[in-house]
Amino acid sequence: MRIVDAHLHVLDREWIPREVRMAWARQASGRRTELRDPAAMEARVMQRQSDPTGALTIAAFDRLGVDAGLIPVVDWTVVGNAGPDELTIEGLHDHHDRLAETTDGRLAFCAGLDPRQPNAREIAERSLERPACVGFKLYPAAGWLIDDPQYDWVFRFAAEHDRPIVIHTAPLGGDPLVTPNSRPAAIAPVMQRYPTIAWVFGHAGFEAWWMEAVDMAFGWQRCYLDLSLWQRSADFDYGEFRRRILLAKQRVGAHRLLFGSDIIRGPGDDADGAQLERWIDQFTALAEPYEGSPAVLAQEELELAMAHAAVDLYRLDEVRATIGTRGVAT
Repeated sequence: MRIVDAHLHVLDREWIPREVRMAWARQASGRRTELRDPAAMEARVMQRQSDPTGALTIAAFDRLGVDAGLIPVVDWTVVGNAGPDELTIEGLHDHHDRLAETTDGRLAFCAGLDPRQPNAREIAERSLERPACVGFKLYPAAGWLIDDPQYDWVFRFAAEHDRPIVIHTAPLGGDPLVTPNSRPAAIAPVMQRYPTIAWVFGHAGFEAWWMEAVDMAFGWQRCYLDLSLWQRSADFDYGEFRRRILLAKQRVGAHRLLFGSDIIRGPGDDADGAQLERWIDQFTALAEPYEGSPAVLAQEELELAMAHAAVDLYRLDEVRATIGTRGVAT
């Protein structure tokens, strides 16, 4: 069976602005009873999750039979006040161009777009020239309102060029984010204005907003539920996870469910792909009975959610044909 991880990240510590790394250190400090010094912790941020060449990711893909992956790039540079010596968003896109080239097109990406960038339109236009760039990733929680009319040009541009838009829709985040800006319900006014766009709810509201994400997706022809992070639900209560997937399928259809992981792989985090392997097993088991309950997905529905919906949406075979030399798995 063909497998596509439709939401993962390939990163390096130095690709993240210093202020964002510091914010993540503050978050980590607050998770212990005895507060630790964030400044001392910052040096360890992202050390475990660094795979800048994608070598660990592709090795895990090869071992598990994963055909391809889609990286929704996040533009942290505005919220992170990136300095002149730090990586620009265009520089980050260049890194992802190289990842696509060195993996024969197995890693495609959506360009990170923060409309507050002074050259945001140029970034959007340049994305059309990048063979492995298949859409846009928006992160309103970084401090902007998605339904502000001044940003409508983003959606007109995406509609004109038929580019999918992935929007982070999980309440997980915190310092330095304004997380409610990414609620599925906050996206609804823009969806109403631009109904022809393919909207992808990144993380499908995991976890507090999952039902809202399903409800918001229900009424639109081209709204997809990206199920990355949902392995945490499967780990916590597998029966409840199955019930959630069943409801999502009944509301929007299996052809609008996207398997993904949100794994940021590195030497200290899923280096061998074991976490992804467990998630694949949990997801494929949806096509089997469980504790007296029938299968959640028919085999053809499972194949849609595991790969074919993402392949069609993101035109991944076109990326492979343009960049890759390996050929496409069937």
